[in-house]
Amino acid sequence: MDVSYRDLYPDFCTALENVELRPEQQLVACLGGGADSQTVLDLLDRWRQDHPQFNYLAIHLDHQFHPDSGHWAEGLVDDCQQRQFPMYCEVLAVPQGRRTSKEAAGREARYQRLGEIATDNAILLVGQHRNDQIETFLLQLKRGAGPKGLAAMAQQSESQRQLQPRQTIVRPLLGVSKAEIYAYAKQHQLFWIEDDTNYDTRIERNFLRHKIVPELEQRWPHFGDAVLRSAQLCAEQQQVLEELLSEQLMTYQNAAGELKVEPLASHSPASQRALLRTWLQQQNASMPSYAQLEQIRRQMIHTKNDRQPEVSWGRHTVKRTSSRHLILGSRNAD
Repeated sequence: MDVSYRDLYPDFCTALENVELRPEQQLVACLGGGADSQTVLDLLDRWRQDHPQFNYLAIHLDHQFHPDSGHWAEGLVDDCQQRQFPMYCEVLAVPQGRRTSKEAAGREARYQRLGEIATDNAILLVGQHRNDQIETFLLQLKRGAGPKGLAAMAQQSESQRQLQPRQTIVRPLLGVSKAEIYAYAKQHQLFWIEDDTNYDTRIERNFLRHKIVPELEQRWPHFGDAVLRSAQLCAEQQQVLEELLSEQLMTYQNAAGELKVEPLASHSPASQRALLRTWLQQQNASMPSYAQLEQIRRQMIHTKNDRQPEVSWGRHTVKRTSSRHLILGSRNAD
């Protein structure tokens, strides 16, 4: 759907003004090559003219998932050179396992490498937008997620598991539609790449993007707004819950971050799961599924004192020590 042009720079400025920026802090445009990230680059370039007190960098990581990715990378490099915008570009090998999709593996490898390239307190600007938020909400709904998952993406995300300390992801276009981004990119004659795999509806997100969401919004024009509102309400509820649980967990852990089992036993099963989930999040662990979390809860809290159970998922494992403390360890994933 074509929409009239509007300048997205005020939205961009508001998003950055909501971050506590410090002089000489690094602001990074994370380039995928599409119209969304190229719009972020253009907006950051405009910001750079008025704010020379910061350090600027564009980063493109080529997964080589597409046969034309090398040519795309060359185009991005040329675009940054014409702007005289500092850029770093490299080929990123993505390890793939039997149980992980190529897209998920690429995302994890990308954030890990971004965290290594950027400075410790860098602001990483990504091009995710309103349509991405709606799709993320629906994908989480499909997976049976709770409030945390249904909160989808925050405009500002701190303490990401894959990132270095104090690095922050900012999504300045989260309230902007894809159609508005295209209108901006065309008006400013930006360089961007159209990846034909984005139209492969065998991929879940593309199926929602091209088949499901347009039908829903045609039937209910305000459906997208309702999704965004629900995601925001879930995020607020999750924030309050985590604040309360974190206060409680402070009294349940020792200096090493090990979790005492006995205080958990007095709580309801729902509270036990919530406390365990918050503890794992504080330990920077990936979240287990509901079934795995229930396995942790039952084995760690309800097995006999003379046993030392262990539950593993992904790259993580939880063990109960002889002193009835829970510790988080790591293992090699399949």
